[in-house]
Amino acid sequence: MYWWRKESNLCIASGFLILYGIDCPCGELGGEAMQLYLSRLLLIVTRTALRVTGVLFWVLVYFAALLAAVSYLPDALRLLTRGPLSAFCWGPRQAAPPCLTNNVHGQHGYIRIKDSGIRFHYVASGDKRNPLMLLLHGFPENWYSWRYQLDEFSNAYRTVAIDLRGFGGSDAPSRLEDYKMEILLQDLKELIRGLGYSCCVLVGHDWGGTLAWTFAVRHRDMVTHLIVMNAPHPSAFHDYVLSHPSQLFSSRYVFLFQLPIIPEILLSLRDFEHIRKPMTDATLGIQNVECKLSNEEIESYVYYPSQKGALTPPLNYYRNLFGFFPLKAQDVLVPTLLLWGEHDAFLEAAMVPEMQQYVHAPFRAEIIANASHWLQQDRPQEVNRIIRDFLNEDFLLHRN
Repeated sequence: MYWWRKESNLCIASGFLILYGIDCPCGELGGEAMQLYLSRLLLIVTRTALRVTGVLFWVLVYFAALLAAVSYLPDALRLLTRGPLSAFCWGPRQAAPPCLTNNVHGQHGYIRIKDSGIRFHYVASGDKRNPLMLLLHGFPENWYSWRYQLDEFSNAYRTVAIDLRGFGGSDAPSRLEDYKMEILLQDLKELIRGLGYSCCVLVGHDWGGTLAWTFAVRHRDMVTHLIVMNAPHPSAFHDYVLSHPSQLFSSRYVFLFQLPIIPEILLSLRDFEHIRKPMTDATLGIQNVECKLSNEEIESYVYYPSQKGALTPPLNYYRNLFGFFPLKAQDVLVPTLLLWGEHDAFLEAAMVPEMQQYVHAPFRAEIIANASHWLQQDRPQEVNRIIRDFLNEDFLLHRN
């Protein structure tokens, strides 16, 4: 959940600030000051929205969405000024890159959920008699983000990397309501059973991490161990963001994604630059030189979003997000490992200590130095080592 440049339209935003009684003369604003004032204004709107219900709540959410859109105008203009015609040149990739379709990291398969009829694509490795390790990717990724873990853990587990509903090679229903949290959690429940298991080691990153946290809260009998990477417990994030305007500013894309059509256009500009850049940029992207994405791997994350209408289903995850809070049940009662990239540009590592209060089971948190938001791809050896130690330590603890 991620990105964009920290710039804004000074005069428009200043008008909003004055409207809210914040002294902010347009002529005196620099870039850092503007970010500070816009963060405070977003905080005011968010806090107010959480105190009201019904129509007014959504009015405030969309007002915050418009503020977020204002902050992205300079970035959109930058892309346009580099070539107005080329900025709007994008189209579907005609063929998937080989890394998406070969069997190097496991066998490709499909499973259809009986109740919903949704067909899910997955890549699996390891003996079916081994315990299940279910891997859930984030936005805007697909199963391929787990290639290092598919290779590492297939000796001891049946490792399965799913393309979530609306992503990759899985079905993508068109309706907004098909991406509500309860439906997404039901998908996971049916997938675990459909793969022939009653429980699993559940591993999630980014949006997959949000699903993993929530699934472990709601269906703890189906999760033996929870492993989350760069994704906060929803209640902890709620608490943290309301007292840290800088995080609210970094997360303003969540408000932007509430708007129709505009996010799809912005993500598509200049041949999907805002899909590619967050993973490859020197500041936002993968930091480990040895794990930088090749051109083929970059295309593995552009291929599916480039198809006609393919950006809307993943964005519908965000468009249903405000109907999800607050969580009624919050406590995680299974052994939990939380991993976080120190240099995550979208989610502050300072919120990591906030998670422990919601875990009433063995809990381990590790902040990995010099790592980005894309943690399992950025530092795969270190991530795999910590996961292996966590699972082995808990096994030994229960055996004794």
